[in-house]
Amino acid sequence: MAKPDFPPLLPPGMHSLSLQQLHDLAVVPFEEDQKRAELFQKLQVWIEAIKASGIGGQLWLDGSFLTEKNEPSDIDCILWSPRWVGDGMDTPETRDRLARLFDHAHAESIYGLDFYLETPAPDQILHREAYWRGILGFCHDRVTAKGFAEITL
Repeated sequence: MAKPDFPPLLPPGMHSLSLQQLHDLAVVPFEEDQKRAELFQKLQVWIEAIKASGIGGQLWLDGSFLTEKNEPSDIDCILWSPRWVGDGMDTPETRDRLARLFDHAHAESIYGLDFYLETPAPDQILHREAYWRGILGFCHDRVTAKGFAEITL
């Protein structure tokens, strides 16, 4: 049995948003929904830890968090091709921290993220992007198109 679909917060397609714009879209209109506020706060902490480790990249966000569902359970996210943007940050300690932040089970239990890391080879980028656009760009009915967010780290 397919999961129920809730009205999406974004029209079909990928939408570049700032973290503040994501908050205004997915948290502010749901002021009584403490779970949304908590998920957003955890996402902010996770993003800051990634950036503080000297990593940049594109983050695609979706899931029930980007629908009108009351109390979404997590935020679906894919980090694309993370790269070093901070000088001298590539240390064993930083790599250990990033390994925890990028671990699916850790990201889910601590940060409420259904997290996936994508680092495709150049000849696989189009294929991997098409795959995730198909997953994120449609409701569970696999027919109704919806939108998802992209945040640049």
